[in-house]
This record gives sequence, C-alpha cells and structure tokens, in this order.
Amino acid sequence: MNKAGLFALAVALAVACSAPPKTATSVLQDAQKALGDVKTIQFAGTGMSAFVGQALTAGEPWPERELSGFTETINYDQKSAKVDLSFAQPTFGGQQQNTAVNGDKAWNVGPNGPAPQLAAAEQRQLMIWLTPHGFVKAGLAATDAMLSGSETAPVVSFTTMGKYKMVGTFDSQNLLTKIETKRPDPVLGDAEVVATFSDYKDNGGVKFPSKMAISEGGFPSWELNTTKVTANGAADLPVPETVASATVPPVQAASTKIADGVWHVAGGSHHSVVVEFKDYVAVIEAPLSEERSLAVIAEAKKLVPSKPIKYLLTTHHHFDHTGGLRTYAAQGATIVTDDSNVAYFEKTLTAPATIVPDSQAKNPQKAVFQPVSDKWVLTDGQQTIEVYPTDGDTHTKEYTLIYLPKSKILVEGDAFSPGPANAPPPPTPAPNAVKLYEDVQRLKLNVTTIAPIHGRGAVPFVELAKAIGKKA
Repeated sequence: MNKAGLFALAVALAVACSAPPKTATSVLQDAQKALGDVKTIQFAGTGMSAFVGQALTAGEPWPERELSGFTETINYDQKSAKVDLSFAQPTFGGQQQNTAVNGDKAWNVGPNGPAPQLAAAEQRQLMIWLTPHGFVKAGLAATDAMLSGSETAPVVSFTTMGKYKMVGTFDSQNLLTKIETKRPDPVLGDAEVVATFSDYKDNGGVKFPSKMAISEGGFPSWELNTTKVTANGAADLPVPETVASATVPPVQAASTKIADGVWHVAGGSHHSVVVEFKDYVAVIEAPLSEERSLAVIAEAKKLVPSKPIKYLLTTHHHFDHTGGLRTYAAQGATIVTDDSNVAYFEKTLTAPATIVPDSQAKNPQKAVFQPVSDKWVLTDGQQTIEVYPTDGDTHTKEYTLIYLPKSKILVEGDAFSPGPANAPPPPTPAPNAVKLYEDVQRLKLNVTTIAPIHGRGAVPFVELAKAIGKKA
C-alpha cells in the first residue's frame, strides 16, 4: 500500500475510534433515518391470515386463510389503524373483514355499519407498534430503552403501553429485522408474538419491508407480501359516534333451569351448563376468559350454594371455548376433555401469565385431567353425564358430545347454534349440523333437548332435524 493509502486507512481508523459508542437512542435514530420518518403509512398486497386458537387439533398450527388482498392504513400520531381484508375463500366472519382502532376505541365495519369492539382496542394498538416505523417511534418515546446485541446486529428493548416489553433486532443497514414481544391470552398466558421483516424496498424515500410475517403462540398468524406502499398520505380515522359512546358491557351470567338440577347459563355469546350432583357440581364448558368463568362460577354457587365445583367438561379445545380452563384449574376442578387435548393443556395451564395475572398465576394449582378416549360416565346414582368423543367435523378433529340421559339433554358446541325461533331452515344444510345429527343417531342417544354453547338457548332436538331437513 502506498503512502496515500496508508494515510487514508489511518484517518478511517481514527474516525472509527473517535466515534461515540452506540446507545439505544442512537440506534433508533439511525433506524428512523434509514426507514424515513413518517406520520402515516398505508401498505397493501396479498398474503395469509391464520385463525389463532382454532387449530383442528390441539397443539397443531392455526388454520391458514389465503388473503386475495389486504390494505392497512396507520396514523402513528393518532394511534389509529384501519385494516381491510379480502379472503380468497369464504371464512368465519365473512369473506370481507374490516377492523379499526383509534386510541382506546376499536370497532368492526360490516353491512350494518360500525360495531364497537372495545375489548379489542389494546391488542389492535399493539399491532401498530409491531411495524418497523411504529417500533422506532415507540422506542424513541420510551423512557426505558436499552441496547444489547452486537455492533452489526444491535438489539433495542423497551416497554410500551405500560406493559408490553418490545425487543427489536436491527441489521447493519439500520433496518429492523425482527420484533419480539408477548401479549396476554386467556389460554396461553403470556403468548409469544414474533414479527419478522425482510426484502425492504424504497418507496419515494421511505423504506418498507415487502415481506412481513407474524407468529403468535408458536405458529404463523400473518404472512404479508406488500406490493404498494404510500407514506404520509391522508389517514385521519374518526371514531364513529356509536363507538365513541359505547362502553364495555358487564359480564353477566343468566341461568335458565332446563331440568331438575340442570341449568343453562347464558348472558353472552358463549354459554355453559351447570349440573348438580349429590355432593358436588359439574360445569360444562369454560369459554372466553377468566372474567366469564368467574361469573359462571358465581352463578353456580348461587344455584347450588353448598357444593363445590368438582368437574369441568369441555366440548372441544378451541380457545373461545377453553379460555376459562386456567380459572377452573385454580379452583381445583378436574378437567374432563378428549385425550388428544391433555398434553397441550398441561402446558397452557402451567404457562406464566405475568402481563395480566389470572387466578392460576396468583395461586398456581396442578391441573387434574380426566382424559376421554371412549365413552366416559360421571354418575352418583341419581344424576348422570355421559361423554362421547367423536372424530370431529370440518371445524375440529375432535369434539365431545355431552349427554344427560335422565333429562335427555345434549350439550354441544359449534356444530349447531340455533337462531331465532321460527326462522326458515338454511337453503343448504350445514355440514357440521348434519354430522352432529348423524353422530346422535349412531350413538343411539335419545335426545329431546339441545343445550348449545352458542345460540338463543336450549331448544327441542326437532329444531336440529328441521335445520337439516330430517325428521326428529
């Protein structure tokens, strides 16, 4: 190397040595320069959205649904986001789905206009900060940002929204490659959320990843391929009046006696059934959340004040039907469920829940299971519950039919959800309702009443037959 080259090298080394050490703030500032500072961003493309908590078998990946198109518009200053999804095939919730959030107000937009979804606001807010620009903005606003990692792959961590620890990894080009956090989940406890970003492209001076992927609870939940990005466009998202004035309805448990010692407990979108035995009580289904389960438990104690809840029976493993399992485990109830669910629930019932501690986190109890692989009977000589595992349907590969032979009541979840009285039957019978009817016939169950987990309440079995064009 000649003298000029040696001199240039020496200067470069001197500059490098004199450069101030990196800090969390400097890494975030460098990232903001690399990404481009934006107030709003809109990105669109195609991809996949999975149905979290609705695996066909407990412990398997979430069912994936192809997106023929999506558009997300974020206003970072307003803390608002609007997501429009178009699914390639019909799916639960409709082929077109539109969700929105602005601060602590969230809503869905359907054929009948905006519908408040206030309980979803916090999780939708979290998704705003799970974008590259959102992470950087949240980090620069945080007071506890810390730096770790290496010179070529710095890692910045901080807390946002008062409870969510965000950990972001950057590459040598100051671009965000990964965000890790955890969110509270009634089934999973502290559920891991990981977002990855790759193939950044320049969009008029603003860089944005053309590939984004998010996993929740260990399985993919989103895969987005962005083909159009618009920065700093108009993105004001006013809160509809009906949403602004809405409040979160209190959790209620309204019981109806449907037989001696048997009550259908409604009061929301998901129901439970309370069954009294000589020395104890059994509850069928623990849906949604701890709050819902505590309301059902309180109702059960009011209905049968002197007896403990000894058993909790499940119809199937989906999260909206098992969000209260941790609550019943903390109460010491034995969980009666299909044997294919036990290994998964053994993990979830002992998982930490530190973001929103529940009763199982505050006073952990070892879960007790009664696995069911064939007909199982719970009886005291007077009251009897029969549990019949099946091979499932298109909704789940396992569901159990829960039958009370004395009162001829069948408890089932999702296969048949009775609508308004005297409603005309659907033009095409629902396949899962047909499967339910066939299973009842195969098992030779003498059912006169269905106590569903969804729908208007307990109904005569003839309603199922009518819905699928059969005779009861």
